[in-house]
Amino acid sequence: MLEPKVAQVTVAVAVAAACLGIAACSPTDTVKESKRAEFRLAEANCYGGELDACGQLAQRYETGQGVDADVMKAGVLYEEACRGGDQSACGRLGRMLRLGVGMVRDERRAADLLSVACRGGVLPACVQWGVMHEMGVGVSVNTGLALRLYKTACDEKDAAGCSHLGELYERGVEVKQDFYRAAELYGFACNAGYPPGCAHLGTLYEGGNGAPRDYGRAMGLYEQACNLGAGSGCLLTGLMYHRGTGVGIDEVKARDQFVKACNVGHAYGCAYAVRLFEGGSGLPADPVQAEKHRTRGCLYGSASMCFDLYERCLSGTAKCEDNGPWRFLNRACAAGHATACVQIGRLCEKGGAVGKFSVPQDLPRAREMYKRACRFGDVVGCEMNRTMSLSDCPPEGKAATN
Repeated sequence: MLEPKVAQVTVAVAVAAACLGIAACSPTDTVKESKRAEFRLAEANCYGGELDACGQLAQRYETGQGVDADVMKAGVLYEEACRGGDQSACGRLGRMLRLGVGMVRDERRAADLLSVACRGGVLPACVQWGVMHEMGVGVSVNTGLALRLYKTACDEKDAAGCSHLGELYERGVEVKQDFYRAAELYGFACNAGYPPGCAHLGTLYEGGNGAPRDYGRAMGLYEQACNLGAGSGCLLTGLMYHRGTGVGIDEVKARDQFVKACNVGHAYGCAYAVRLFEGGSGLPADPVQAEKHRTRGCLYGSASMCFDLYERCLSGTAKCEDNGPWRFLNRACAAGHATACVQIGRLCEKGGAVGKFSVPQDLPRAREMYKRACRFGDVVGCEMNRTMSLSDCPPEGKAATN
C-alpha cells in the first residue's frame, strides 16, 4: 500500500500533469482534477488487492467524488471491503441494506452488519443500529438501547448521534420531552456539519418549539441542509414554497427542490416531484420526468412507488422489461408493502405469471411472504399463512411419517 505522503505526492503530480499546457487552472478545475486523481489512485489500489482502498472507492462511488455517483457499484465494493474485515465498509453496507439504496432492502442482514461494525468501534454504525432498534426494523423495538447508542455516540462528539438523540428529546421518547435540549443537540450537529441536524433545527424554528417561530431562519436552515446534501432539507424547502409558508407559493421552485431531494436519495422528494411532474398544482405535465422520478423513488426504498410501477408495468402504462413487474413487486414487498407480499405469496403458492414473466411454484417462499405480510399487519397475509400451516398438518388420527 502507498504510504500517505507518497499518495499525496502522486495525486499532486497527477493534478500538475493534467494542467500542463493550460495557461492557468481555475480553483474549481484544480479541485475537480484532484478528486479525479484521488479516485484513480483508489481504483488502482483496490484492483491491486488493497481492501481498505475498496472501501474508499465505494465511498467515492456512493457520493460522486471524482466519478459519477453509482450506488449499485458502491454496494458491490462495500461488500468486497467488508468481507476483507473493513468494519467501516460493513457499517456503510449495512446502512445501504437498511434503506434499500442501490439494492433490495434486507433489514436483518443490515442489523447484523451494523452490530458488528458498532462493536468494532464504528460510531456511525452504532447510530444506524440505534435507528433500527428505535424503529423496530430488522430487530425488536428497543428504544432504551437506541437511547444508549445515540448518547454514547454523541458523548464522543458524533454529530449524527447528537441529532438522533435530539429527536428523542423532541418527541419525549425514553426521556422527558425537552424542546430546548433538542434545539441544543440539533445546533451542535448542524455546526459540526451534519446536514439533517440543520433540517431538524429548522423545523423547531418553523413550529416555534424550543426556539422563537421564525420562518426565515427555518428556510435558511433548510437550504443549508439541502446545500450540504441532506434530502430532508431540500424536501422541507420545497414544502415551504409548495405551501406558501413564510414565502409566496412558487410551484416551480418547489418542484426544483423536490427534484434535488430525490437526486440525493430522499424517496418523499421523489414522490412530491412525481406529483408535480404529473401536472399537479397547475404545472405542465412531463410524463418522462414523472416516470424517471417514480423509478428513483422505488430505488430509494418507497414501497408505494415500487407497487405503483408494478401496476403500471402490468397495465402497459409504463414500458418495462419482461421481468419488470415481478422485480418491482419484490422491491415493494421488501420495502414494506404488505399487499405486494401477499401477491408474491399467491404467485409462489401455485405458480403463475406476472405479465410475460413466469413464476415457478415455491411453497417455502409463499409461506415466507405471507408471514412477512402478517408482520406488516395485513389480515389477508395472516389468514393465508394460517391456512398454509394447517395444510401442513397430518390428517386427524394419522401420525406424520419421516
